[in-house]
Amino acid sequence: MATHHPDHPFYMPIIKWQQWEQKALANLGHIKSEILPCIEVRDSSQHANLLTNFAKVWSTQALIDYANPSGVLTGQRRVELSTFLRKAHQESYPVIPVVNPLDIETLQVPTFMSLIQKFGEVAFRVRLDRYDMSDEDYLNIHDAQQTLKEANCDSILLVDLGVTPNSWSKDNILMLLGTIRRLKLLSFKTLHFASGAFPESLASVKTGHATFARNDWMLWKALNVAEPSLRLGYSDYGVLSPNWTEEVLIRMSQKVAIRYATENEWLILRADAKTTEESIAISQILVTAHQQSFKGASYSFGDKLIADRADPSIPESLKKCGHYHITEAWSHHISFVVKDQY
Repeated sequence: MATHHPDHPFYMPIIKWQQWEQKALANLGHIKSEILPCIEVRDSSQHANLLTNFAKVWSTQALIDYANPSGVLTGQRRVELSTFLRKAHQESYPVIPVVNPLDIETLQVPTFMSLIQKFGEVAFRVRLDRYDMSDEDYLNIHDAQQTLKEANCDSILLVDLGVTPNSWSKDNILMLLGTIRRLKLLSFKTLHFASGAFPESLASVKTGHATFARNDWMLWKALNVAEPSLRLGYSDYGVLSPNWTEEVLIRMSQKVAIRYATENEWLILRADAKTTEESIAISQILVTAHQQSFKGASYSFGDKLIADRADPSIPESLKKCGHYHITEAWSHHISFVVKDQY
């Protein structure tokens, strides 16, 4: 598989299967071939939607993760994942099932193992809650990989730190590199490191604009600079916090906001309300007051949404507002990582 950067595996954004994220994925154009999304499916309605819409939204390879936020495939989640994988196999979808190697019980279910065997490749997602790893966890990962090898399955690894620390020391980097180096010895096909720095809430941005550091990108960059020979893949949670849940969607703010990725920050423009007029106003502010950051309508589907909204010659009825701010944020973010950074 070719990648945008010859020294690293595909960029791996961790994406929810909500309607607005789907719109972003479906409109990535030619850069689709340069990303390997990890799609999280958290509830039964999303599962039903994935069964119907996966092939319409995404036509290239993707990781499919049905685990709960702790990384465990509970009984119902495993049943639904199995249902999706059976259809994916029948329809030849290019998907890679995601399993937590510490969830050994899942890998010991014969019917499940025989199903994931059909795909020939499995993604292990290991969630870390610190910079190092216990010997017990390491041995469990080793044993899980051996189980896959015996089943003639390749394995890739996603090491997920969750919420990115606000700061880190040289010793923290060395400890994290030691953990990753140790895991690399297990000879996974590719190895990605993920974390997420987007804030859980934008409530601190009352109105106007603010910036938040993209510490997830900077932490990955620090690891990569310290030891480029690891060929470490970049993965992130983009414009959602790792602690984001579907319940948050119900309690979403009544203020629209633009979340715009730049080199080391997200530029946030937040309005007073949730109206078309407010969406138009903050879009006009981005393309004028922040024109040095704005990439232009041709850069991505998301940037075109913003440009069209800011363009007074386009009728208001044609401007896409509301939840489209989530679509544009993801679309621009992924495009920026692929085109300008990774």
